[in-house]
Amino acid sequence: MIDLNQSALTDIDLSIIPSAEGWQIRWQCESIDINQYSICCEQLAGQNFSDPIALSVFAEAGEQSIELTYVMLQAATGITVNAYSHPVINFLDSDTAVNQRLRVAPRLLPMSVTANFRDYGGQLTADGRQVVWGKLFRTGHMGEMSDADKQVLQQLNIQAICDFRRADEMARQPSQLPEGLVPTAISISPGSATDLFSALNNEYVNDDHIDETIIDNFMQDINCDLVISHQASYRKMFDTLIANANSSSIIHCSAGKDRTGFGGLLMLSALGVNAECIMEDYLRTNEYVDIAKEVERWAVSYYAASESKGLDDKHKGKVKSPFNRKAIAIILRVKASYLQAAMDTIDSRYGGVDRYLREEIGLTEGELGLLRDCYLYS
Repeated sequence: MIDLNQSALTDIDLSIIPSAEGWQIRWQCESIDINQYSICCEQLAGQNFSDPIALSVFAEAGEQSIELTYVMLQAATGITVNAYSHPVINFLDSDTAVNQRLRVAPRLLPMSVTANFRDYGGQLTADGRQVVWGKLFRTGHMGEMSDADKQVLQQLNIQAICDFRRADEMARQPSQLPEGLVPTAISISPGSATDLFSALNNEYVNDDHIDETIIDNFMQDINCDLVISHQASYRKMFDTLIANANSSSIIHCSAGKDRTGFGGLLMLSALGVNAECIMEDYLRTNEYVDIAKEVERWAVSYYAASESKGLDDKHKGKVKSPFNRKAIAIILRVKASYLQAAMDTIDSRYGGVDRYLREEIGLTEGELGLLRDCYLYS
């Protein structure tokens, strides 16, 4: 029987090798007896698949890996499925009559332009359920999406987007979305690009010395403020998720880490995911984001904007020159202490995340039940 809370399957990190016909899906499985499971590929977002046409176990660099090949039944769907499609692999325990299964999928979607676009699915709850794959996503700004990226959103049935950026951020980098998809604007200032740049004031850093402790304190203060001052904004996020529970949704900000990270904390907590798993997901930003590339993007976008009309008068003074790449590279990463500051504030000030969700965000038992019914596998 699969013990969902102990299974090594929960640590699988899939990689996909696309071809014109389908995928080779590979994952490392050092501690898995593949004979214990039957494996199938689950239909998702209008896709359809054949049965696996090959299953092989091989050793690579001393670690056991499994390779499973699927092909798309494109004729059955009438959809041209591209390399960015999102397979969900079902592991069913072969040793029990109980229909226990664990679903795993690639967490990071290899978008052609958009960075850090990842799936919240697969997270385990305290009662052994899993967050549904392909329904809840997070990312950074969506102002540079290619046509291929837009096609991914359509294939994933994205119908709702919560955009936590401020109005000036949205104006500077308007989201490039499929026609008819309109984001819900939920303006939140702490953690915005210009607030992050305020950490680069000369009193904090200069070219010769970067006081990382002061930057860390600054980032922790941002996370505490998200807890204390923005309940109404995150209530709007939940309203959007509830209204679109039968489709798929994205939450995002500019860098996709602070405002989005706190939104993910609340969302996953409402679904019953524990704090340890939430923190693991939060820290994946460091793994998935190309920091050097993001630093250059920010250099072009925000430093240039500060010298022109890109920032409103209120925030122009927060951006200092010259642009300090070392400091912004620190800010673009995440540390456990940042989100932990939010968690600690919730515990000390509000008596825990369950009370915070009910009393500060205002979620009812009925709404919590609806969220779990729609965003968790039964």
